[in-house]
Amino acid sequence: MLKVTLFAALLCLPVATLMAESITFPPGVVSDLVADYGMVGDGKTDNSEAFQKAVTELKGKNRTLYLPDGVYLISKPVGVFNGKPHSSDRFLTFQGQSQAGTIIKVADNSPAFADPENPAIALCVYEGKSTGDVMHSYVRNLSIDVGAGNPGAIGLRFLTNNTGAIEHVTVRSSDPKGAGFIGLDMRQSQNGPCLVKDVTVEGFAKGVATGNTFSLVFEHLKLLGQSEVGFDCSNARTTIRDLHSTTAAPAIRVRGWGHLSLIEAELTGGAGDASAIEISGKGPRTYLRDVTTTGYAHSVKTRDDKFVDGAIDEWGDGPRYTLISKKDPASLRLPVEETPLVPWENDHGKWVIVDGNKGEDISTKLQQAIDDGASAGATTLYIRGKKLKITAPIRIHGSFNRFIGMSGIIDIADKPGHFKDGANAVFTFDDLKGDTFVVERFFLLGGWDCPTYAVMFKNTSKATMVIKNVNMRGQTKMEQEGGRWFFEDYSPSRQNTLRIGKGEQVWARQFNPESPQNDMIDVNGGQLWLLGLKTEGRATHCVARNGAKVEILGGVSYQSWGKQKVDPPMLKVENATMSASFGLYHSSGHGDPFTIIVEETQGKETKTLGRKELKTYHLHQYRSADAR
Repeated sequence: MLKVTLFAALLCLPVATLMAESITFPPGVVSDLVADYGMVGDGKTDNSEAFQKAVTELKGKNRTLYLPDGVYLISKPVGVFNGKPHSSDRFLTFQGQSQAGTIIKVADNSPAFADPENPAIALCVYEGKSTGDVMHSYVRNLSIDVGAGNPGAIGLRFLTNNTGAIEHVTVRSSDPKGAGFIGLDMRQSQNGPCLVKDVTVEGFAKGVATGNTFSLVFEHLKLLGQSEVGFDCSNARTTIRDLHSTTAAPAIRVRGWGHLSLIEAELTGGAGDASAIEISGKGPRTYLRDVTTTGYAHSVKTRDDKFVDGAIDEWGDGPRYTLISKKDPASLRLPVEETPLVPWENDHGKWVIVDGNKGEDISTKLQQAIDDGASAGATTLYIRGKKLKITAPIRIHGSFNRFIGMSGIIDIADKPGHFKDGANAVFTFDDLKGDTFVVERFFLLGGWDCPTYAVMFKNTSKATMVIKNVNMRGQTKMEQEGGRWFFEDYSPSRQNTLRIGKGEQVWARQFNPESPQNDMIDVNGGQLWLLGLKTEGRATHCVARNGAKVEILGGVSYQSWGKQKVDPPMLKVENATMSASFGLYHSSGHGDPFTIIVEETQGKETKTLGRKELKTYHLHQYRSADAR
């Protein structure tokens, strides 16, 4: 049955915007409210037991635990502890009403958080045995305050894989001296890929600490007042854009085999002869661009105890590769645009919810609801139900500007053959009135058995498309000349190829394509800017051709899925322009790594960069010739 209602769901907005907003939900959309478990946000009641009960009951169910504005006092650690791989210890979203108003607060001088030699975690998404399948974890729109007199406190421990994010979150110590062990703890093994965006950490010995990871992507990160180090990049593959750090301690330490790609940073503070960035351990794996420092004796202390001073335009501690070009192999510096915003809708009459029974084909019902909603000026579409099915093309049009999945699964089937010839997409966006349309929060759009040939999106409107917090099967989109697309925290799997056509512009943040055979990205005359690429599988990661422009900043290529017969080039440039810098990871037992890292053709000339030519298994910086 169709009904129109308000659905105030989960949206990534800049900190300043979300602090002024209120993220609320109507009855029946998010039924997992903290009040249902006896939690009280009065700043006085100890919610430790009730909070833990909620986490224990909801984990593993792709549910959202919603915390309205209030101060939720705890005195003991809360979350998933002693987790087990391939179990139900995963798939949970912690959603606050607002970053400023929803506060999880550790009681002052709590014995459980007193000992920095035995630190305790205030909110733990996952702690336990190493695993790579804690997927689709989210913490949004809230603050965690570890209080005063709790030097052994860890604010937030976070783990996710494939998709997952921390967005619009503050982690602080309200201790007068900033006491606390770690603000954001990312040390759990096999962390990522994930996106950490619009996050502030105030106080603590360490602001952010990492461990063995697949890929961590940070954007718009603020670190304030750490006593030991702002960001401890230890044995992690890390990409950061727009870091603001203010501390007397070093802003960043790169240790072990840590990979760091740092783009746009302002590092302020310093004391004595401290360097803003300290590099040690194995390498070279550090790439810096557009970094300024104030107050520090040096900008960078390298692993061989040398120094880099002053503002950094572009610097790295590893080799720079060209094949055909005779120019300096600097990065391409494509224009960077922020993901556009869609204001949150608070008019209850502008939300359309389509219900269905388990396994029901809702194609006809859904299209009618969209048509009726567009006539009534509706803005947001939400499909509620388990294992719902779509078998016919759906046209989204008119006043709609958002399609939300709430961590659900929508199965795409094609028994009538609507999608096989490639003429129809599952969702076509047509004649939209707004400037931007957002598709977000699907645990699996397409379902487990989505036909590999089915194309999910076609945009015939003039609107910019934003796809975020989505796992997907099938093909992502049809090419559209002049189209603009933004992807955040997006994981297309198996045989998906992201196709970018002539005149199209794409900006991607935390992009995790997986394919054992098909090319993962094909840029045919368009433009791609990519922050944090993490791949899985032996297929070519990116093909740039016919005048395309591609820039890849940070991430990791992960060789997996057993020994595969194919051995294509990892990157292919065909009369196009590309720059790339990212890590390479070959796991034992998964066959040989790529033989050819880059194959570049300009006109009639072709050259290759082989794996054996890399001084370390890391593509520190590559730049092609300009397209011919």
